[in-house]
This record gives sequence, C-alpha cells and structure tokens, in this order.
Amino acid sequence: MAEKLQRTDNSITTYQERSLHSSLKSYFCPDEAGHEVKIGQFVADACDGKTIFEIQTGNLKPLVKKLTFYLENTDLDVVVVRPIAQKRRILWLNSETGELERAPRYSSKHDSIMNGISDLLYLKELFGRERLTFCFPIMEIDEVRLLDGYGKQKKIRATSVDRMAGDILSLEYVRNVEDLTKLVHPMLPDGDFSRDELSKSLKLKALKLWSAQKLLTELNIIYCQTDGRRLIFSKSSKD
Repeated sequence: MAEKLQRTDNSITTYQERSLHSSLKSYFCPDEAGHEVKIGQFVADACDGKTIFEIQTGNLKPLVKKLTFYLENTDLDVVVVRPIAQKRRILWLNSETGELERAPRYSSKHDSIMNGISDLLYLKELFGRERLTFCFPIMEIDEVRLLDGYGKQKKIRATSVDRMAGDILSLEYVRNVEDLTKLVHPMLPDGDFSRDELSKSLKLKALKLWSAQKLLTELNIIYCQTDGRRLIFSKSSKD
C-alpha cells in the first residue's frame, strides 16, 4: 500500500506516496512547483523563492560543493534538513503478497540528535555562515524491510527498502557555535570527563564519536588535554 505524507501543525500524516525524503520535502515546501529546482549547476531539493531546502537523510559530506555554491552565488537562505529517528518501527513487506506487517513495538535502536551533529564536521568550513541553518527534525520513522533474510521468519539481515515519516516530535535548529554550545553542554558532565564518559553522554561510538569529538574541540565547545595516554575533556579551557 503506497502512502503519502502531508503536513499538519506539528506532525506528518499519511496519505498515498512514501519515502522519508519526499515527505520532508513536501513538509518544508508544500508547493510542488518548488520541488527539484535548478539553481546554477545544481538541483535544489526545494526552494520557495526565499529559502533553499536540502533534505539529507544520511551523511552531510556530499553537500559541501552545493552549499558553497548557494551561499556564494545566491542571496537565498539555505536550510539543511537532517532527520533524526528518535523512535523507529519496522514494517515487514511480503514481496509475494505486497502486505505490510507492522512490528508490535518500537525498535530498541534509535538515534540522538548527535548522530546528525557529528556529520557537521564535514561542513565545518561553512558552519556559522550567515544564511545557513541546520534543521534536525526529531521524529518517528518507519523502516520498510523485505522478508528476504535468514532464519525461520526471514528477518535476519533482511533488505531495507524504504523509510517512511511518522510524527515530528520537535524541530531543533543550529545556526552557529553558540547554538551548538547550548545544545551540547547540557548533555555533558561538569568538570573533567573521559572519552568513555563523552561517548556515553553523546550516545555515540566509533566514527560518529570521533567526528563529534573533533568538531566540538575544533570549535572550542569542549577542550581536550592528555594525561599520559588518556584524553581528558572539559567544557571550559584550563588556560
């Protein structure tokens, strides 16, 4: 069953077409005439005549050239939309019958806003530029998977074929270092803390943790010192 998502005051409701990207594009720019607009050598996801909207459901790195062009060659505001799946539910698609089976409960796997913030490392040179805003919709997302995996229920390593938008729980905006500091500092312990404590506080691991750590230290949002082979962090400089 195809589903489309329409905008309401604070949520997105279903109505015929699916796809997280398309749904968010319609949410931020309801007029379809403003979708897929050519601007210079690039095609913007949406533009309402005043603001360009780029919807990025994954890594932000591919946007570097595009955003640089918009900021240097237009006078339009630019909003990068990066959805965060705070609540995630699996929909199982039977490819033979076309039926969807909704999981009885939300998945234990969910993202925090820091999953999106960590990607800002790739756009660090543009961060804080006038007219550029990052928007993080904190939302419910349904992931559609085929029943083509292993095991009795064919759910192990099943193929993910789409993601569908549910309710938007909140919209978080980050424009500059001050905004990011106000967002991150309340998550962190007071005084000194270790990298393990940083990981636990930001709910990040591996490459995502490294990216967030590098971004926050380079922007002087957190400070890092070494104690032998240990890294010690704090929210204020020791100088």
